[in-house]
Order: sequence, then C-alpha cells, then structure tokens
Amino acid sequence: MSQHFAGQVAIVTGAGAGMGREHALLLASQGAAVVVNDLAESAQAVVDEISAAGGRAVLSRHDVSDWEQAGELVELAVRELGGLHLVVSNAAIIRNVPFGEMGPEDFEKVMRVNAFGAFNVARRAWPVLVEQGFGRLVLVSSSSAWVSQPLIAHYAASKGAVLGMAKSLAAEGAEHGITVNVLAPGAFTQMSGEMTDETARKQSETMMPARLVAPVVAWLLRRENTHNGEIFEAAAGRAAHNFVGSTKGYWSKDLSIEDLVDHADEVTATDGYTVLETTVQLANWMTMENTGWAAELEKEAGR
Repeated sequence: MSQHFAGQVAIVTGAGAGMGREHALLLASQGAAVVVNDLAESAQAVVDEISAAGGRAVLSRHDVSDWEQAGELVELAVRELGGLHLVVSNAAIIRNVPFGEMGPEDFEKVMRVNAFGAFNVARRAWPVLVEQGFGRLVLVSSSSAWVSQPLIAHYAASKGAVLGMAKSLAAEGAEHGITVNVLAPGAFTQMSGEMTDETARKQSETMMPARLVAPVVAWLLRRENTHNGEIFEAAAGRAAHNFVGSTKGYWSKDLSIEDLVDHADEVTATDGYTVLETTVQLANWMTMENTGWAAELEKEAGR
C-alpha cells in the first residue's frame, strides 16, 4: 500500500473502536504515526495492531472534553512521535432522550464531549499547525445537524456546533496551509448495534461497515487535498459532497406578511439556487443579486 502519510503524525480521537479505529488503522497503514486516543480499554488493542503491522502508534487516555488534557494530548504527539500534522476529531457520545425529559446535565454532557472536545483538540493543535504552515483537520459532524431526527436534540446541537466551527476555522486556516473539512458519516458501530429493529440492524451491519468511511477521511487528510470548509458524506461505500443552498426567494421593498402568504412558492422554489461559501457572498446574494436594491441605490445616487 502507498505511503501517502509517511513522516506525518496524526491524532485520532475516539479511536478505540468503530470508525475511529478504522481511521487510525488506515492512516497507520499509509505511513502515519498515530496517537490512538480513547478512554476505552480497547484503544490499547488498536495500538498493538498498528505496531504488529510495522507501524508507529502511541496510546492516549486523555479526555478531550477537558481543556488541559487536550493540551497534554497534543504534547504527547509532539513529544513521542515528533510532531503533529493531521487531526481527526471523531470522539462522540449519543443517547436517545425525549426533549421533554432532557435535563441540563444530559445536554451538557453531550456538548462537552462532542462540541467542546472538538474545540479543545483543534485549538490545542492550532499553534503547532500554524507555526509549521501545514495541517489537515477532519471534524466529524452528523447529518442530524441539518436533517430532522427525534430524541437527540443535544447530539444534533453539538454536531451543529462542530459544523459551524469547522466553517470558520477553514477561513482562518487557509492562509496557513491548513484545511478543515467536515465529515457526516454513517456506519454500523457499537451505538447503532443497539438498534431495536433487527432487520434494520442487519442491513446496517451488512451495508455500512466502519471501514468504508475511513478512505474519505484519509482522502481529505492528504497533503494534495485542496477542499476546505466543505461537508462530505461517507456511508456504505458512497462518498458525496453535501452543501447549503440558498434560493432566489421573493423580494419587495416594503415586505409584508401578506406578501409572504401570496408569494410563498417563490420563497421556497429551488430553481436557480446558489451555493454560498463566504459571508460576503451571502450578503451580496441576499441584498443585491436577488432584490431591487441595486436599482434603488443607483436611483438614490443619481438624485
């Protein structure tokens, strides 16, 4: 197998099982030295498997939801493996809870691991990556951040936070040779293995092995990768680009409720939609390209 990541060091959080394990194994097989981070006992087996195959790996038991421990995780990578180039923020927890029964402790626990964990690791790694003028980050979000799914408001909120953070970091990192992309994966893991529908569980296990997600992560981590601030889906052997679109909408200088009632179809029509990458593009699309304000401003200027 090719050695795309020879000489590079990767941190993979939540690497003791499931998708994180597959990411760590694939990166190691392609030459990366890997910090296998997980609180689970199974993480040691992943380190052992990498070592047995001739790769380099070290174990990290650091809790990424803790700011200080996230810093120690990055220090471990630099001290034991000689640097840091690649970060896969994969660690996450989820538990179904009806919103009417969800307490602040439920919400905080999930946010701490999923959102704060991603922030802590990325922020602690950031100075190292900026100083060397290179870095590749993949932050694992979830389609639940933008499509409906009941009973996981805390999880969806945490993954929405990861998405927003990644978009902003991508803009900041570009000048430093750093790319930050978002992964929306689907795989049969320990969490999905708890599905009560036996038919759905078997279909998921057959079609969605975690190993089919890892190539997308490795692709985005390659030095040659130029994608930045984008969302990629990975499930069942399918890789796809997901994006946010904005419709042309309806415009009136004196917009009213009645206008919206009468022109609701124009507001939601997807013909001629666009994909926006920056807030500048968004502002122009919202105020100038699809409204009459350009003509109004020109008229004012001519007075």
